[in-house]
Amino acid sequence: MLNTTPQAFASQQAFASQQVFDACATVHCQGAFVPSPRESHPRCLHEHELHLIGARPARLRIGGGADQETHSFAPGTVVLLGPRLPHSLAFEHRAPPGSGAGELVLRFSDELLRRGMALFPELGDAGPLLARARRGVQFVGLGAGTLARLRRIETLRGLARFSEFIALLNELAQWRDYRLLADVFLADAGFDEDGRALRIHKAIDYIRDNYAEALSLAEVGAIAGMRENAFSRSFRRATGQTFTDFVNGLRVARACRLLASTRQQVSSICYEVGFNNISNFNRHFRRIQGMTPGEFRGRQV
Repeated sequence: MLNTTPQAFASQQAFASQQVFDACATVHCQGAFVPSPRESHPRCLHEHELHLIGARPARLRIGGGADQETHSFAPGTVVLLGPRLPHSLAFEHRAPPGSGAGELVLRFSDELLRRGMALFPELGDAGPLLARARRGVQFVGLGAGTLARLRRIETLRGLARFSEFIALLNELAQWRDYRLLADVFLADAGFDEDGRALRIHKAIDYIRDNYAEALSLAEVGAIAGMRENAFSRSFRRATGQTFTDFVNGLRVARACRLLASTRQQVSSICYEVGFNNISNFNRHFRRIQGMTPGEFRGRQV
């Protein structure tokens, strides 16, 4: 017989609501997927996976057939795997019942983050990290604070979880001690049918490294190995922005950081971030931020 007391009913309703909420969440947390011993086919998901290896050593296989690569990870290792990167993860031995092996996976949508970058230029700082994830990234020497933040995300919900996740993403994006797990050929084969999206992310990396220089659509398209018109269309589909708006957004975002953290003159910042005249800088800054550079700086005090 079912327990239908008011307390039990309320508990069931809360549990059901939480299930719906988690299904719609941007960041999903769960224990690590453990394949059966007979499973040999690599998984190929449409989301990013951020793995924290728990108390058991793990073995990661990327790719398949002659192109398969195998990596071994010690407990405490953090690995980021991009969408459509074929892989399988197995642990060296079974966890004893009730041992709490501590494996954790965060899954999050690449598409949602790309859309967010169009609305919030600050999220663009994570672009190079997401591009590297297409080849798989092992972070080396992460501090206890970063690992604790990753664990904390599992206990949070709603805006608190998302806020903590963005802080974690920022730390990982700035971490410079990392190892790529797949070579370029393997990543290209596992990303999508014609490798076009990987070319766009290669172009995005180049733009982020050179946004202060004079950049043209034709130049960056050539770096991506695409003709100008095809590159323009693909770039807009991938980022939600035109090439020019994306570059100007990066420049304004950098200008905001300089306005907030330095006492450089506005004209000096204008040229440092890649604009060729102050009126052009002011126009784009006002369009994106809704205020002048001087007004922005005044609000930071």
